[in-house]
Amino acid sequence: MTDSIKRQAQTLHAAIEISPSFPLPVYRVQNGKLARVPNDERDPKRRYSHVADGEKQYLREFTDEEERARDREEAQWEADRPKREAEAAEQAEEERKFRESLKYEHRVVAFLDILGWAQAIVQSSTSPELTQKLGIAVQTLAIHVRMNEWQRQHGGPGGWAGDPMVTHFSDSILISFSADRYAQHMMESTLSAIVHNLMIQGFVVRGGVSQGLMIHRPGMAYGPALVAAYELESRQASVPRIVLDQSLAAAWGGGTPIMNREQALLGHWRHWRQDDDTLYFLDHLSNPYGLSRMDSESMPVGFSILMGKWRELIVACLTRHQNQLDVFRKYVWLARYFNKVCLENPGAELVSIPLPGDYQPC
Repeated sequence: MTDSIKRQAQTLHAAIEISPSFPLPVYRVQNGKLARVPNDERDPKRRYSHVADGEKQYLREFTDEEERARDREEAQWEADRPKREAEAAEQAEEERKFRESLKYEHRVVAFLDILGWAQAIVQSSTSPELTQKLGIAVQTLAIHVRMNEWQRQHGGPGGWAGDPMVTHFSDSILISFSADRYAQHMMESTLSAIVHNLMIQGFVVRGGVSQGLMIHRPGMAYGPALVAAYELESRQASVPRIVLDQSLAAAWGGGTPIMNREQALLGHWRHWRQDDDTLYFLDHLSNPYGLSRMDSESMPVGFSILMGKWRELIVACLTRHQNQLDVFRKYVWLARYFNKVCLENPGAELVSIPLPGDYQPC
């Protein structure tokens, strides 16, 4: 008989042994040894285990000790039935509540992209200083996330005002607030803080801010408002700016009026500036750290120092990317914005950034 035929015969024999149509041999332990039961008769009062031992399979009768152990296990299983049923009911109730909670809310959403992040990751492998800057930048964003977690934990029955949510992943930042009276102030202050904290580590951002239906929770974010903010960031924010959609620009672009006790207009708090293409973007240079000011007031303390840091970053980026036209244009736009703010605040004695005279605006 050839080896092939032998293997086929062994396979057939194994199939016959494990087939329900062919009863397995029955064994029991007697005097510490395994002995086959005459006629392979099974005791209806005993339990049996299915054993696969090498090339053969058989049923082994439980010993008295195994029977007692199994009786105890089954008794305990039955005793625990109320607990299991209660846990199953609780889990089912949690699942029901979770499903019912999946309802869109009206939220104001910002989607931000950190420019040059991927390139910085590649370069950091040979630059310990850049590695540290990346880590500090991530830690800065983590502070916003942890603050958001603290707000959720200590918001009380009604939650924290504005229901803030911050999510950071890779080179993207997602921020949202309930579309209520707190949304504008909280979004403006949060965006300004993130922009300036990242600037200190040498990074600039672009983004879009929209409003609409969305679900935003820890580990979960989706909805039409997120899609709108992402598309606004990717299509309209080709330069380092955070732009508003049309509906928010109409509501926020003009600023918040400031009235005296006699309800006379004193000025406006402005956080948004209209660009040459008519889009409104976050005016973070005129409002460092989101410090709102009236048009007639002087700039906040430290404005000149902060603008000096921005100037250093912009000049460094222009120099570093002068042979990369697409990237260079982004920082030309930022330099032009910087220079406009310098001209608007002559008392701050700021130094504008020289640019090529024949370079066309982005």
